[in-house]
Amino acid sequence: MSVYTPLNINDLGAIVTRLKLDHVKSLEGISAGVVNTNYKLTTDSQKYVLTLVEDPQEADALPFIAGLLTHLAKKGIPCPHPVADKTDKAYFTLKERPSLLAGFLTGESPAEPDAAHCYEIGKILATIHLAGADFPQTRKNPMGFERWKQLLNKISPLLLKKNPDTMDMMLNELEWLQKNFKNLSLPSGICHCDLFPDNSLFVDEKLKGVIDFFFAASELYIYDLAVARNAWCFNPEGKVVSGYWNKLLKGYEEIRPLSKKEKNHLTTAARAAALRFSLTRLHDNFFPRSGETVTRKDPQPFLQRLQYFRQL
Repeated sequence: MSVYTPLNINDLGAIVTRLKLDHVKSLEGISAGVVNTNYKLTTDSQKYVLTLVEDPQEADALPFIAGLLTHLAKKGIPCPHPVADKTDKAYFTLKERPSLLAGFLTGESPAEPDAAHCYEIGKILATIHLAGADFPQTRKNPMGFERWKQLLNKISPLLLKKNPDTMDMMLNELEWLQKNFKNLSLPSGICHCDLFPDNSLFVDEKLKGVIDFFFAASELYIYDLAVARNAWCFNPEGKVVSGYWNKLLKGYEEIRPLSKKEKNHLTTAARAAALRFSLTRLHDNFFPRSGETVTRKDPQPFLQRLQYFRQL
């Protein structure tokens, strides 16, 4: 949730009228995250998050995301509920960007997650999977296997110069995952695909909200679980934290028990998720995007995760 597109209150006139908002008191950029532009919008009576989609290739995904958030919110998932106009359309264009306005959720993202947080994340992830089972729309994972190949091809010349050993590892891993992950036939459905600590909101170790569904897609459930494992079960330096994965998995299986076949591929899915975030973070460091406030994340901790899972 970086800020690439500058906005001020005067830019919101048509949106305020269309969505019948109260008087806008403030508009503050949100610097956390990486991909889209986000603002906290405060009116006389409520608070919202305004999101502008920056990747033109993902513009067509906004109807899916708005529909999914509405569906999940009606199922009781603590996620942002999009604001729709009188025709029930919950997305629009602002500054030539596809945009979405949704309710602002209270709580704080945990700076130092503990085992209790992991347990709560496991439960909510399984709950999202079950709640999304009857959502009628589908979306191919925008950061799936084919995108990994594209990213590696793009960064290869720079990575080969800076760290040929890492380049070799990434090539080997992509080849291994093509054989062992790409065509797995396992339970799948709506997945968040990006449930990191900064996309969760807690109050006193109780989960109050899950945000940023902009990578949500139709995917293997164990891949979504693997993303959470990578995100929650390691320290900032990329070292595994004992007991966290067991807590996360326990929380998940209390809501949705895994099949034996799914359990047999948990490490494979973890390797896939580690490669995905290693590639995107390497790419964003080699090819930084310009913007007013841009967040870039260190790829090294995820390269260490990948090495860890390759040894299991």
